[in-house]
Amino acid sequence: MVAKDLWGATDVPVFPPMDAHVCNTAQTGEAKLKHEIPFSERAQYFHEEALTGSPHCQHSYGLLLWSGFGGVTQDAAASARWHAAAAAQNHLDGIAVLGGCLRTGTGIQKANVGLGLLLIDYCASQYNPTGVNKKAALLESNSDEKGAFLLYEECYNRGKANALLLFNFGWCLVNGEGLDKKDVERGENLWRKAADMAPDEGSEEAAWFLYEQYRRNDPKEAEQWIDLAANLGYDDAVIEKGSTPSW
Repeated sequence: MVAKDLWGATDVPVFPPMDAHVCNTAQTGEAKLKHEIPFSERAQYFHEEALTGSPHCQHSYGLLLWSGFGGVTQDAAASARWHAAAAAQNHLDGIAVLGGCLRTGTGIQKANVGLGLLLIDYCASQYNPTGVNKKAALLESNSDEKGAFLLYEECYNRGKANALLLFNFGWCLVNGEGLDKKDVERGENLWRKAADMAPDEGSEEAAWFLYEQYRRNDPKEAEQWIDLAANLGYDDAVIEKGSTPSW
């Protein structure tokens, strides 16, 4: 119903009836980018596949519309529509993001806080990493860093982390948020795992902060990370490379 409201007179792009099993089986994760397609062209590829009804590509394209990465213009309303299309096909990450949109009223005409929280809680209860990220962010906004850390840790231990959760979990460890003692080495290793998942959301932040960690003491190590972050379109990395003559 939410998807139909957001798409209006336009039919919601979903897989045809013969692929209806997609709607009955929980879908998760971002779309996989073909090796021959450069990161800078991923938005066009995801968009074309999203129009065919692929919930994974709808989620990935919606994320790019939210962040403005991949050469697209930020468009919160379009991001909400594509996540609603993915959610209509039982894509848990799409459901979680749509929950965030409903909770805050971002990209939609009217907020529905109760429904938004319900969707986020459901996805988090399934240990879907996008749902966990959003629930943890709510805990952090209420100064419950410990609770957020435990959510990240549990999802990671269950083997269900996405790149953004790896970044968030690593951030807690590097900065000592939600735990008694920092573990910088472990946190950086999680950031490396997140960066290895490029171009998934969170990989660009992981690459950028690895650059920040190494820029003074190991410039060669730092260079590979800023290169990746810039190739992914992370604004700070693009600006930094443009202002440094040696790059």
